[in-house]
Amino acid sequence: MDSYIGIITVRKECERFPFRSLCDIMGKSLIREVYSATNNWDKWKKVYVATDDDGVNEECKKNNIPCIMTSEYNYDALDRASEVVNNLELEHKDADRYVIIHGNEFIPDIGKILDTDINFLSIINFYTEIENIYDMYNPNIIKVIFSKNKKALYFSRYAIPYHGNEVFMGNTIPIMYRSIGIYVFTGHMLKVYNKLGSSSLEQHEGIGNNRLIENDIDIYMKYTNSKCICVNMPTDRDKVISLVKK
Repeated sequence: MDSYIGIITVRKECERFPFRSLCDIMGKSLIREVYSATNNWDKWKKVYVATDDDGVNEECKKNNIPCIMTSEYNYDALDRASEVVNNLELEHKDADRYVIIHGNEFIPDIGKILDTDINFLSIINFYTEIENIYDMYNPNIIKVIFSKNKKALYFSRYAIPYHGNEVFMGNTIPIMYRSIGIYVFTGHMLKVYNKLGSSSLEQHEGIGNNRLIENDIDIYMKYTNSKCICVNMPTDRDKVISLVKK
């Protein structure tokens, strides 16, 4: 049976919502809630928080959360995870598979998402339907289109695919899908990702997955209907509080 290590990535202060990982969720920080939800899966070898933020590191220490400080020069979450994998391999603490979770993604039932076959592909990203028109045009929500074989074709902050003026006319709502910040990688493919360096499409969209697509590396999409809230703005924090209360 494959072994799994979870890597919750948190970058330094976000301009849209400063200190969002430390924001209060009914007496606990967001990073504590994300770690607690993630750690509920019973198949982990270990779960780490990976960050370049001293405040997040201190919060983890106070709450006995394993935390690895990483370089501030990582371009994105997957580059940060690649650094963690290199460190774990040097210490002989590595695993067969790494599950990378964005530290601002609150997903209460992550175990349900991961209790599927995640061992037969080198790279997996999860997706779900976009539920409302606001999120379709919200640049903080990453949209994805994929092939019939569930290979990702493109990721964008724009509403894709193009659907004309019908939505604005109120006549129809197209089905769109969003990428969720949960990825499954082998250690080898994480290091391949890092060695490729940032790509043009990645920089234009601000989405790391496009680095792989631009280099002809397959990302397989797996569907989930699990609830997920991406905390990018203070209003998103309120959504998390409502979900925690439920």
